[in-house]
This record gives sequence, structure tokens and C-alpha cells, in this order.
Amino acid sequence: MSRQLYMVYLTLKEAAEATGLNEATIRRLCKRSDSKPFIQMKESKRGAQYTIQSNYLFSIYSPVKSKDKQHYTRLDDNINRIDIKPIQDYTLVITAKDELIQSLKSENSYLREENKSLREENKELKFLPPAPMQSPSLSEQPTHKIYLILTIILFISVLAIGLYVLFKL
Repeated sequence: MSRQLYMVYLTLKEAAEATGLNEATIRRLCKRSDSKPFIQMKESKRGAQYTIQSNYLFSIYSPVKSKDKQHYTRLDDNINRIDIKPIQDYTLVITAKDELIQSLKSENSYLREENKSLREENKELKFLPPAPMQSPSLSEQPTHKIYLILTIILFISVLAIGLYVLFKL
């Protein structure tokens, strides 16, 4: 099953600007073991760079709100003048989210089918007769041979000592 996900990855500098944190803080986040699935190495002119998935980054650190006045639009309605934020273009993020939801739904249905087939196989295996258990015979077990030989030697030794003591008296 082949699928492609289009996730937005940010460089450390972009992530630091988006969250208002230092790049070192973002780098420490990238080095954490639980962050590894959300980190990719990207080749650049300066060598390999960390890139971090934006959804993961913003689930850990909230994005910073811009306080620049230029990001506001002034509406004039002849009664009041109201400063409001412009509507940002989130179509790329929404498209990526929708694609992710679709891929997760398809993955979920695939896993449900796989689980169903495995349960059926498990039921079939329960109906099979148990495999015959073969225990090795006494001659095939090397430890039993050693114990048998030692027992014989011990018996012969005790017998020899008994005969020696018997004829010595």
C-alpha cells in the first residue's frame, strides 16, 4: 500500500521564529528520542540541517502571535473604525490535514482488514490437532548417559570396596 503524505517541515530558524524561542531550544527538542519520528535531515549548502514537522512543533510549543500593526486590516464602515486581523490562507495546511486524515482512514481500514484476516487464521489454527510431542529416548539424552555411567562406576566401586573388606577380615 503506497501513500504519500505532504507534511510541512520547518528549519530550526523558521521554527524559532514561529514559536519565538531560541534555535538551541528547538534543536534540543529535535534531539529528544520521542521527537525522532517528526524530524528529518535536509541537505543544504551548509550541510545537513534538522527540519521539524510543524504540527508536532506547535503541539509542543504554541506559535507566537505577531503584534505588528501591519498585520491588521482597517475596515471603514462609516460608523466605526475597527481593527481586525486578516484572514490567513490556511488552504495548504487544511489540504495537508485532509490528506493526512484520508491516509489515516485508509490505513485504519487496512489494519482492520488485516486484523480480521489474522483472527480468522487464528480460529483455523485452533481447530488443527496438536502437534505430536516427541521426547527423546534415554539413549538420545547425553546427560542420562553420563548419570548412568557414573552410577555403574559408583556401584562397581562400592562392590569392590565391599569385597575387599569382606576378604580382608
